[in-house]
Amino acid sequence: MTITKSELETHAFAKNFAKTLPSFAIIALEGELGAGKTCFVRGLCEGLGGEPRQVNSPTFTIMQEYHIAEGKRLVHIDAYRLACEDDLEEIGWDELLEDNNSIIAIEWASRIANALPKNTIHIKFEHRDPTTRWISII
Repeated sequence: MTITKSELETHAFAKNFAKTLPSFAIIALEGELGAGKTCFVRGLCEGLGGEPRQVNSPTFTIMQEYHIAEGKRLVHIDAYRLACEDDLEEIGWDELLEDNNSIIAIEWASRIANALPKNTIHIKFEHRDPTTRWISII
């Protein structure tokens, strides 16, 4: 478990975490609204060699793609508006799982839990006060 006391600390934690990832990974992000999931993805993007300012919550578009280092991509999915795993077909889920040059970060991943591979990295964000977050990697 990691405790962060600001958005900057959450961003820095994610930036460092990015350096530990293989060339393909799926990261399931869980936490209440405003818990730091999108902030984490910004740090992840920067740590992977991308531009963090391009990252925003894909709530209405469901999925955003960001170019990162070495011709790879960070795929940012917000599953909040997905009714079930079957909705993943519309965004090319099967193709994403076959792309070994992608890091996939999924907010509200519990909504599509049955579609997640066993090697998915689960990260839970908990509010402790207005600025403090407990971040658990499972």
